[in-house]
Amino acid sequence: MTRLLKQFLYGTFYLVILAAVGWGIYSFEFKPAPSCFDNQQNGGEVGVDCGGDCVACEIKNLRRLEVQSAQLFENDRLYSVSMKIHNPNETLGAGFFEYRVQFFDKDSRLLKEAKNNSFIYAGETKQIVEAGISVTNGFPSRAAIAINEETAIWVPAEEFSEPDYELKETSSVLEGNQAAVSGAIKNPNNFLIKKIEITAFLRDNFGARTGISKTELSNMEPFEERPFIIFIPVSKSLYGQIDLKATEVFAEILK
Repeated sequence: MTRLLKQFLYGTFYLVILAAVGWGIYSFEFKPAPSCFDNQQNGGEVGVDCGGDCVACEIKNLRRLEVQSAQLFENDRLYSVSMKIHNPNETLGAGFFEYRVQFFDKDSRLLKEAKNNSFIYAGETKQIVEAGISVTNGFPSRAAIAINEETAIWVPAEEFSEPDYELKETSSVLEGNQAAVSGAIKNPNNFLIKKIEITAFLRDNFGARTGISKTELSNMEPFEERPFIIFIPVSKSLYGQIDLKATEVFAEILK
């Protein structure tokens, strides 16, 4: 082996040693400690900057609630809205969130807002109904819903799941200028149900929704059965077109 080659090999060896020592000093003295904001999966994290000592990955990757539709109903200047909302998060439900229902005229001018709150289970698509709202400063031609995501209280699905319920003996009759939808609902669970929203849709002879209303029950004891009745206004122009047998009734429950 020539002297020049030996010098090259020794030099390379010492450079490797120096680089290793330098890297060790940097790693222990100067390299930033793992954090929840370094865009790397480290320090016991389950995903990039989530899990472990960081925020849960479900919260970090949280998706916004989706408004899928808003249908407007009118009867004698009273307006009702049926809104369909989807929660794309399969592991988290929102035990509470606030929203605003907005009424616009044909020129997209905002006529009125109505504020309320609701809840939604993990992966659920639900109907939210606001009924019998008076709008006196114009004629709404469409409605929209705006969800305040900052007010949402997210709960793991295993801690916030929809209880069972039983709807019984529902029937619909026309009484003057309204339809009366009646029946009974039972709490088949061994725990108290704090709030039940029961909604009814009327349909015409072609299957289209023509009216909507709801009622609320509270504090249903375990295994309790309770009657309900929902009144839905019916305009004179639709009176002979309602298919009472097609009335749709469903409930939303918050335990």
